[in-house]
Amino acid sequence: MIERYDACLKCSICELHCPVFRVDSRFPGPKNGGPGYERLRAAGKAVDESYLDLCLGCRTCEVVCPSGLKPATLIHKPKIAKVRRKGLPAREWLLAHTDLLGQSASLMAGLTNGVLSLPPIRAAMEKSLQITRRRPMPKYAQGTFRAWFSGRPNPWQGKQAPNGKVVYFHGCSTNYMTPDTGKQTVAVLEHNGFEVVLPPQRCCGLPLMGNGELKEARRWAKYNVAQLLPYAEQGLPIVFTSTSCSLTIKQEYEHLLKVDGAGIVGSQCYDLFEFLALQHDAGRLRTDFKQSEQELPYHQPCHQRVQNMGTPVVRLLRLIPGVNSWNLDAGCCGASGTHGFKLEKYDLSMSVGKTLQDAILATDAVRTVSDCEACRWQMEHLTARPSVHPVTVLWEAYGLR
Repeated sequence: MIERYDACLKCSICELHCPVFRVDSRFPGPKNGGPGYERLRAAGKAVDESYLDLCLGCRTCEVVCPSGLKPATLIHKPKIAKVRRKGLPAREWLLAHTDLLGQSASLMAGLTNGVLSLPPIRAAMEKSLQITRRRPMPKYAQGTFRAWFSGRPNPWQGKQAPNGKVVYFHGCSTNYMTPDTGKQTVAVLEHNGFEVVLPPQRCCGLPLMGNGELKEARRWAKYNVAQLLPYAEQGLPIVFTSTSCSLTIKQEYEHLLKVDGAGIVGSQCYDLFEFLALQHDAGRLRTDFKQSEQELPYHQPCHQRVQNMGTPVVRLLRLIPGVNSWNLDAGCCGASGTHGFKLEKYDLSMSVGKTLQDAILATDAVRTVSDCEACRWQMEHLTARPSVHPVTVLWEAYGLR
């Protein structure tokens, strides 16, 4: 295996594309910090791992690597080893348990949001937990998407949907913070003749993995695979409105967490717009869109780019009469999930996002679109312009308000 890493001795493509290496000289870069350090460890040499944690986990290095290596995965190994020895620190535990926090926060969303916006509380969080006060905390919704879904009548009750069933993995953000995204997804899928199935599910586990905790992430992954596998074995598509969730379940469950049955589940997983684009290709997507004159710059999340599906969002939004949508192609937003909330990572997060900030502000667009919740939070923070999931635009264009 070590011999494979020699493929990058004369290649620096990953460093040319790495968003962190571009703005922070402390980071050794994906080439040195990944395969380079791995070769040194294999030779019994000591390596300085002090700044490997600056890696955003965007996996751009893996997208551009001509030798098919996984620098980001190698860079992450020391963090995993450290957590295995010492456990998760309090801050990382708090940030990584999005599902557990959401369950309680959504019961008293107004109080939670109010408390988390108070300057003294944010100052205390910064001092005690090292969670920066400069980044707004995401807002929780009163009531969950799952509660709404369970309380609504099934429009296909007693009859078969024209295009069959589709399984929806909504993720933590949609369930606890933006239930409207889930509601709009259900409306768009039903408008296109699908019955939406909502199996039990836990957090995909990416926040845990990003903070180095694989043991608990594997438990959650096993649970999710157990819930999704019966549908995958029937050949039913599983759709996602979070590109990080889809990447995790498509790839990480099988290759990193080694969960039995994950390969079968992954083979049936689709980003929502990837799935809708396939329906359009097959002549099944309704295009009864209303005229809508608007500019919609699109930010493609890193975790979608890794999945190698092109930009189905831009393609479908351009079907709406009057819409001009384009990929900003401005690199990583810098948020990296929980990364951008950490005090010592905030400035790096903003520096990485500067290119995207400039690209958005150079347009006259009233709002932007992106499929990743963390990207949307970052874009709003960078520009003070609203950012929505692209399914919102389709929902509006179909007249489903």
